[in-house]
Amino acid sequence: MNKDPARKAPNRPVGPGADSALDLEVLIRSRYPVVAVDTLEEERLSELLDRVAQRLDVPLYTWSRTRGLVREGMSQATYDTADPMKMLAHLQAAGAPGVYLLADFHPYLEDSVIVRKLREVLPGFVDDRRALVLSGHGVTLPPEIGTQGVPYRLNLPDLEQIRLELREVVRQAAREEGVQIEIGQAEAEEIARELQGLTRDEIRRTIRRAMVVDGRLSAGDVDLIRAARRESLGRKGVLEFVPITDPEPVGGMDSLREWLSKRRDALGEAAREFGLEPPRGVLLMGVQGCGKSLMARNIAAEWDLPLVRLDPSALYDKFVGETEKNLRQSLDTADAMSPVVLWIDEIEKGFARDGGEADGGVSGRLLGTFLTWLQERDSRVFVVATANDVERLPPELLRKGRFDEVFFVDLPAAEERRVIFALHLARRSRDPDAFDLAALAERSEGFSGSEIEQAVVAGLYTAFARKTDLDQDILVEEVQAAVPLSVTLSERVQALRAWAQGRAVPAA
Repeated sequence: MNKDPARKAPNRPVGPGADSALDLEVLIRSRYPVVAVDTLEEERLSELLDRVAQRLDVPLYTWSRTRGLVREGMSQATYDTADPMKMLAHLQAAGAPGVYLLADFHPYLEDSVIVRKLREVLPGFVDDRRALVLSGHGVTLPPEIGTQGVPYRLNLPDLEQIRLELREVVRQAAREEGVQIEIGQAEAEEIARELQGLTRDEIRRTIRRAMVVDGRLSAGDVDLIRAARRESLGRKGVLEFVPITDPEPVGGMDSLREWLSKRRDALGEAAREFGLEPPRGVLLMGVQGCGKSLMARNIAAEWDLPLVRLDPSALYDKFVGETEKNLRQSLDTADAMSPVVLWIDEIEKGFARDGGEADGGVSGRLLGTFLTWLQERDSRVFVVATANDVERLPPELLRKGRFDEVFFVDLPAAEERRVIFALHLARRSRDPDAFDLAALAERSEGFSGSEIEQAVVAGLYTAFARKTDLDQDILVEEVQAAVPLSVTLSERVQALRAWAQGRAVPAA
């Protein structure tokens, strides 16, 4: 057997739908003696490594501090191997081929003596049929291991894997628990799509939760499964599943809407067969309150896609390495849910150019990870990023190729303000024809869409307090009393408009 320590890292991209067992096998055959897998899905990893061991025709061993070193299929642990130092000594002395899964071993990597012993063991593992696999939450390799180790991310189950899990859980529940299965192929497919973005354990628990409620699985359980996914994403703290309703009317932004309408079906299989690459996304920058967030929701609603929101400020964590991990986990989840719309709200809060060394380089590493994902991903994730303060955005983020287009959303013009007044009046059961909308539009010059909405709301409060109905005079009164952002921050608005000249496409 070739003992040459020279090895090459696999360059095959790993993404949703990839064969995780094959990826792990490639890493082992590439002569990496130690692989670090940051995951809580220990059972799933063990099953994947069992497949790898079978392909390599070697046994799989699992070690834990409570049991010691146990060969797969055996119940008895190797004598006196619960102690990590004695376990490593045993591996060094035995020299037997095998894949060795060390569960939650990483806390011991803070012990310099154990790290030293691990370094002495690893040369004997530079073999395409021997490997150490470290698993656990937050597992990282110490710098002493150097290039002998490689990190690996366990992919979330893709749609085909979710379909298999659904069939297996349903079959088992029907056979062993008498659960009534009342779904057809169409309902099963809808349920499978609602489970995208979850781990295998979460998928199994969610399906069982839906069946336990009433002893059956029916089309009516889709809402329960959707709510469970929303809860799961919420517990992870960074991605938020946003419920989608019908598209809301928008005043103006005709150019942006026309651009989007051409790409409405471009994330589907028909577009791929036609030879189109999936659209990557848009950056909507401009004045606050002018409908950027509303457009993000509308894109998902009009394209009939799920919408997940990433709050960049929620990425940051006080513990070293957790911030970058939060971003990677969020992007992996979005990839697994594709096709999906990923809304990054106020992107400058997470990827600002002024982070510098003040945060220990965290913002720079975040930006690098995000840019790499933007450039190289092949999943059908349409990114809608919104920004209010473009001066804080790094130039690398604005370079062509990161987004399909950058749109500037300006304050609404007179005709757009007239439409916005009509929309908000109608939404509150008032007849727009009973108002002089042209006069309101003229008096509200410099108002954003949200400021117009607030004027209507304020007018309703005033009318209610006066025990009368909303009329033209009250609305004019509220408009005249308000000071729009374009006045209080006029220099910033003008600077924003100047920046957008030649750099962004007008959304109107």
